[in-house]
Amino acid sequence: MATDKNQYKTPKQQTPGETGSAGATAQKILEQGAEAYGQAEQAVSDVYEKTAQKVTETYEKAKSYSNENPGKTILIALGVGIGLGLLLGARSNSRRSRTGRYAQPVVNALSELAQEYFR
Repeated sequence: MATDKNQYKTPKQQTPGETGSAGATAQKILEQGAEAYGQAEQAVSDVYEKTAQKVTETYEKAKSYSNENPGKTILIALGVGIGLGLLLGARSNSRRSRTGRYAQPVVNALSELAQEYFR
């Protein structure tokens, strides 16, 4: 019923001195919005380019390191994989005892292997 009341209201009458002022204000707001949009678009573009450049540099460094040190790279990847596996496996409480039973010997064996390799 609230819409019925608004349906019969008449718009405000403009005085002769105000003719076009609403249009000018709307145009000014649109111009400011377009300018803000352009600035935001430029900022996002700049950040994207910088991020892409840093990712490319980091990828090239990692690729170079892995070519120079293949053994270390394999051990690092293995360690990361086991660490993630343990973290994801530890989330389930029902599997906690089984994870603990297998995780400790694996971690100990890998630690000994890494110590022997890096000596």
